[in-house]
Amino acid sequence: MSRQCGEGDINCKKRHPLHVAGGCVVSLQAILILQGEKDFIVNYLIPYHMEWLQILIRCLFDAGTAAAVFFIFRYFLSVKSHKLIIYYLLSVVLSVAAAVLAGGLIIRFLKDWFIETAASGFLDTKSGIFIMTNLSGVFVLLLVAVFSGAFAFLTKRKVNYIQYISREIKNIENDGFGRELKVSGNDEIADLCSSINHMSQKLLEKQENERRLEKRKNELIVNVSHDLRSPLTSIIGYVKLLKKEGASDEEKFREYIDVVDVRLQGLNEMVNELFELTRLNGTDVEMNLEKTDMAALLRHLAYENEILLQEHGLALQNNVTDFSFEMKGDINKIVRAFQNLFDNARKYAKEGSEVILSAGLEENIFLIQMKNRIKNQETLQAEKLFERFYQGDASRSDTQSSGLGLAIVKRIVELHGGEISADVKEGWLVLEVRFWE
Repeated sequence: MSRQCGEGDINCKKRHPLHVAGGCVVSLQAILILQGEKDFIVNYLIPYHMEWLQILIRCLFDAGTAAAVFFIFRYFLSVKSHKLIIYYLLSVVLSVAAAVLAGGLIIRFLKDWFIETAASGFLDTKSGIFIMTNLSGVFVLLLVAVFSGAFAFLTKRKVNYIQYISREIKNIENDGFGRELKVSGNDEIADLCSSINHMSQKLLEKQENERRLEKRKNELIVNVSHDLRSPLTSIIGYVKLLKKEGASDEEKFREYIDVVDVRLQGLNEMVNELFELTRLNGTDVEMNLEKTDMAALLRHLAYENEILLQEHGLALQNNVTDFSFEMKGDINKIVRAFQNLFDNARKYAKEGSEVILSAGLEENIFLIQMKNRIKNQETLQAEKLFERFYQGDASRSDTQSSGLGLAIVKRIVELHGGEISADVKEGWLVLEVRFWE
């Protein structure tokens, strides 16, 4: 992804002017040093009659100076990271250079006056000493002012950027997380802005996740209360009838006991599945991972459930061919997830219809698909199938299901790095599970 040039961003084609100015200052200093050394060697160390050696020394120093300037500029224009310390050091260097230049101009402007005044002897008088003392103070103050002004000018944009960050942090404090700061440059301040943006987004996600968890907790309490109230009310009613009528009518007694037994079994299943789902959603889920052939495991479970499906008037079409797909998984949890898929088909498939099980490999993806005819397509919302207590029935009167089976499947699949989806197509409920190697 391309990024626009920002302040201090020297990775872009548009170079920061401070780097160009820094290259100029350092190059000028290198030129002065090398050329000064050349003049000293040629004028004082090489005899006058060895003109050829003087020419050679001059050529070597000129070539060295040109190479030094080239490499200095190349370095300053290709620095990969614009660190803050480099920025301020260059600002100091340029500010000193501005002060020295200003001092040189002042001295050059007042040079003739100094020479004439010194020649006249005025500087030896009390008035001359007083004036020179004050001029020296003014001169120093002027140099300090030039340095301060240049430094303030060069660092103004960074200071403004820091003030901008401070204001935006206060806005985040007042308005809440999720606000993003403009990232300009690639120095430590830009890194700070990126970190603040990342922190703001993460805290916003955490805040929203906490709201969702709170909402889901409240919904869970409401759903549990609703699903427990109905069977408990039924059980209490039949127990009262049993206490009232006793065992005088053996047929009614057996009927009441059967109803209470069914209701109690439903409650037991709901409590067990709720406990299991709560445990799976915890932060300390124990995963006993071992290498498992998922395809072989699925074929074995399909063989076991084929008879159960037939007892409920359903036919299983098993399309899981003889292949293998090995991955690390918790066998007990995987078996529970697959079994819940079969149970869901057994409980909700249309009577006398067919349940189709397929599995295969698609680019190192183990795809499992289970299809079954549904009784009422209009009342089924595929996107809600994995929600707790959803049964696809507005009346929620099915005592044979807790509405937690597919929610448990989804959680187990997620714990193994997979994903599950549901869709309704032309009267078929299609559940698909994907695992990656």
